[in-house]
Amino acid sequence: MNLRIRPARKEDHTEIMALADIAGIGMSSLPQDNEVLCEKINNSLRSFASAPIRPQEESFLFVLEDMEHNRLVGTTAIIAHVGLSRPFYSYKLSTISQASSAIGIYSLQQVLHMVNDYTGATEIASLFLHPDYRRDGIGRFLSRCRYMMLAEFDHLFSDVVIAEIRGVQDKEGNSPFYDNLARHFFKMGFKEADYIYATQGGQFIADLMPKYPIYVNLLPPEAQAVIGVPLDASKPALNLVKAEGFNYEGYVDLFDAGPTVQAKLHSIKTVRKSEKDAIVAIRAVHSEPHIICNTRLADFMITRGGIEKENGNVVIPPEVAEALQVKIGDKVRYVV
Repeated sequence: MNLRIRPARKEDHTEIMALADIAGIGMSSLPQDNEVLCEKINNSLRSFASAPIRPQEESFLFVLEDMEHNRLVGTTAIIAHVGLSRPFYSYKLSTISQASSAIGIYSLQQVLHMVNDYTGATEIASLFLHPDYRRDGIGRFLSRCRYMMLAEFDHLFSDVVIAEIRGVQDKEGNSPFYDNLARHFFKMGFKEADYIYATQGGQFIADLMPKYPIYVNLLPPEAQAVIGVPLDASKPALNLVKAEGFNYEGYVDLFDAGPTVQAKLHSIKTVRKSEKDAIVAIRAVHSEPHIICNTRLADFMITRGGIEKENGNVVIPPEVAEALQVKIGDKVRYVV
C-alpha cells in the first residue's frame, strides 16, 4: 500500500472534516468545526513556512494520504509549545498524609490539584486513523511519523513532549468524571464544554473551576474509577506512546480525567534510533520496511519503504523517492 504523510493543505479541508466527524466528541485537538479547522490548517501552513503568528507557537497538522486511492485516511499533529498564549490546564494527582497523634489516626489521601505544569511543553496530538485502515501497522506508522519530525527539527520543540489520551466516556459522549465534577461549575454538558475548549480555549476553566484541591475520596465511585483511565478506543494509542518511552506521571485531563503521558524528546525511541544519510542511488532494494522522511520543513513528508546502506550512504527505491520528492544527493532520515 502506497502511503504518505504530508502537511495538510487548504484543499484537504473537506476530507479532514469528515475524519473529525468520525473521531467524534472528546478529541479537542480535532474539533468538528469548519471555521476552527480552517484556522488550524492556516496556522499549520504558516508554521511549515517558518512564519507562525507568534514565535514558538508553531502548530503542524499532518494528513495520511493513500496515494493509490487518492484519499485522506488519517491525521496527526504537533504543537510546538502549549500554554504560551492560551493556558494549558491539567489535574495533578498527588498523595498527602494526614495524622492526629491525639487519637492515633494516620491516613493517606489522594488529591487533584489544577496546574499549568506543562506550559511550554511540546504536544503530539490529533492522532486519528480511519477504521478501515487500522491494520498492517498503519496506526504505528502514523504515530511514529511525529517523532521523525521531532528528531529532524528538534530546535523547534521543547525537551518535554506530552500526549493527552482520551478518557472514559459512554456511547453518547458523557463522561462520568466530568458529570460528577466540572459540570457542577460549568452548568453545561460534556460535549458543549469540550467544544468550547476546542474552539475558544480554556479561559472559562480559569473563570469557573475551583482553585482549591479536590479530595478524590469525596467524588462518587464512578468518577474515582476513571481517573487516569483511557477510553477503550484510545488504549492502542496509549500503548504506542508507551512503547516509545512515554510515562504516566499522575497528570490527567480536567474534563474526562484521561491520562497525560510525557517523555524527554531525545529519549523517545524513534528519535534515538533514527539515522540520516545522503541518497547515492535510486533503484529497487530488498530490505525490511523503514519509516523514511525528507529533511525539508516546508514540505516535510514521510513514507514507508525499503532502504539499503551503501558506502556510508543509502539507496532508496523509486516509489520512495517519488513519495518524498527527493533525488540523488538529498538527505533522508530513516528508522526501522
